Amino acid sequence: MSQPRNNNLLLKTLVMGGFIAALVYFFHPGVGSFSLIINGEPVADPLIRFAAIPTLLIAMLFTGILMFLAFLGVGMFMFIAALAFIMLGVFMVAPYFWPVLVIIFLVIVLMSIGNTKDS
Repeated sequence: MSQPRNNNLLLKTLVMGGFIAALVYFFHPGVGSFSLIINGEPVADPLIRFAAIPTLLIAMLFTGILMFLAFLGVGMFMFIAALAFIMLGVFMVAPYFWPVLVIIFLVIVLMSIGNTKDS
């Protein structure tokens, strides 16, 4: 017996999300102003504000590239590469804690080994 499909669920979700986003945008006190905060203090220097825009654009471009690669199916490769990059950074930043890091790494490896029985 097949279950009835609710085709309007996606539309309802998008409409509700748009409605909530519109309410947040219209009633937020900082709408229309670009403010930069460093160490909890608002920054009024125009050069720092100008420097923040290319940084934001580069971060958005990087996020867009990662999303495009994820849609192409390169997600697991990206995850493993990011994990290796993070582990390399941890090993370089904390050289005095390498025995603890090796133990954590071995625990992760042992936990990731799956059951080899055919089911």
